[in-house]
Amino acid sequence: MRAEWKCQYEQETTITNKILFHAKEEPSGIGMAWCESSKFSVGQWEVIGPDKPVQALVGKDVVFSCFLYPELTAEAMEVRFFRNRFSDVVHIYKDGKDQKHMQMPSYHGRTELIKDSITKGHVSLRLENVTSSDADLYGCSFISQNNYQEAIWELQVSGLGSTPLVSIMGYVDGGIQLLCQSSGWLPQPTVKWKGPQGQDLPSESKITADRHGMFYVETSFTVKENTGSISCSIQHIDQSLEVQSSVWIGETFFQPSPWSLVSILLILACIGICGVVSGVRIFYFKCQRKLLKELKWRRMEEQAELREARTHAVEVTLDPDTAHPQLRISDLKTVTHSVAPQKMPDSEKRFIGMKCVVASQGFSAGKHYWEVGVGHEKGWQLGVCRDDTNRSIPLFSQNGFWVFGLTEQHEYFTLNPHRITLFPSTKPTKVGIFLDYKGGTISFFNIDDQSHIYTLTHQFESLLRPCIMCWDRHMENPIVICPVHQKENSFSEVANTQTQTMESPLDK
Repeated sequence: MRAEWKCQYEQETTITNKILFHAKEEPSGIGMAWCESSKFSVGQWEVIGPDKPVQALVGKDVVFSCFLYPELTAEAMEVRFFRNRFSDVVHIYKDGKDQKHMQMPSYHGRTELIKDSITKGHVSLRLENVTSSDADLYGCSFISQNNYQEAIWELQVSGLGSTPLVSIMGYVDGGIQLLCQSSGWLPQPTVKWKGPQGQDLPSESKITADRHGMFYVETSFTVKENTGSISCSIQHIDQSLEVQSSVWIGETFFQPSPWSLVSILLILACIGICGVVSGVRIFYFKCQRKLLKELKWRRMEEQAELREARTHAVEVTLDPDTAHPQLRISDLKTVTHSVAPQKMPDSEKRFIGMKCVVASQGFSAGKHYWEVGVGHEKGWQLGVCRDDTNRSIPLFSQNGFWVFGLTEQHEYFTLNPHRITLFPSTKPTKVGIFLDYKGGTISFFNIDDQSHIYTLTHQFESLLRPCIMCWDRHMENPIVICPVHQKENSFSEVANTQTQTMESPLDK
């Protein structure tokens, strides 16, 4: 709409200019448009911004630059940097000074407008400490008394993970098992084991995402012969960034020996660290205890988050007038998918394009928590949506949906705003949903093991309603909004039991 307005404005105000209108489709699916003019009449100008996606690393700073063409002072203009929408202010300069009170909360203290060349129409915005959630479309606009122009670009955020840690786990199935671990990746990387000549080796990998959207990689490989140098390579999908670690597996590992397996492992440990076997064992069990303590602390933290969320439990009932014709609603709590559409009364609120139903309750402030039982069904999504969303178009966070779901291919996912595959440690049969409207977050919890699954962030501005979507034609059991029980199964006892099980004999 802004591009169309811009072209119309120039056509109305520039009589002799030749106006060219351009439109293109970005990979994200969001159309971008802009105008160019072969000449400029008095008082007319355009804004030039980045002409390609801006790349940034997590934790680093990034600079956006915009300028006026032809060259013109912008001291008396309003200069605005925004995210996705004109009203989502990242930084604004107005009336000759920065107006930091107009920023979105997530950008407070993180921006600096560089105005050294503002008299020439050049400005730059420094965004500090980039996070994974900063990835989005951005724009800058210049507004004078008789003209408005803007430029749009995309910020792509990536994270270079830690150097892979390669560990020798021991003898497994007649070979030596190697384990490679690395964390802090964005986007989801690819991981490979490579042989001495750089050839790919078959292996098993596990990739999980933390609450900030950063990926943790773990892969194992079993060496069954004298291989030489083995490398663990992790890189971004576009192969722009790569880190790797190598380990040498010599023939000594595979020589037959009359000694016991324990003796062989002790000798390998002595060779690997040029130290004493007892020192290796002490180091090993200290690492185990440290990992278990960290796991116990993380579980206790997630339990505390869930307990806090449950204190904000609310009554949620479904609105049958919004249900898709193939969704049957009973007792205002239960959703069942039906193959044949029902005859339903006409309603402007009813979903037609998506098999969705929303709640009668709407939230525009405060904190709210509810739970939904999904059993062992697949093909569902849970979360919230804007009350004014178009009910005949696909769901994306750009369209006002913030959800967590399971596909018919048994793949858990969310949209942030692009699709992210998730790997819960336990398959949830009941999901807790916690909306913090003012804080701009919606969190999902696995009630089965009381763990945190994922948190989406967004600055909400309109009425939100709980929503349920299901489309599996072979659904055997309904999806049900459940009462919230304050009593919980504590994980602290499980963690203590594991700590005792892994305790070193040297500690006894």
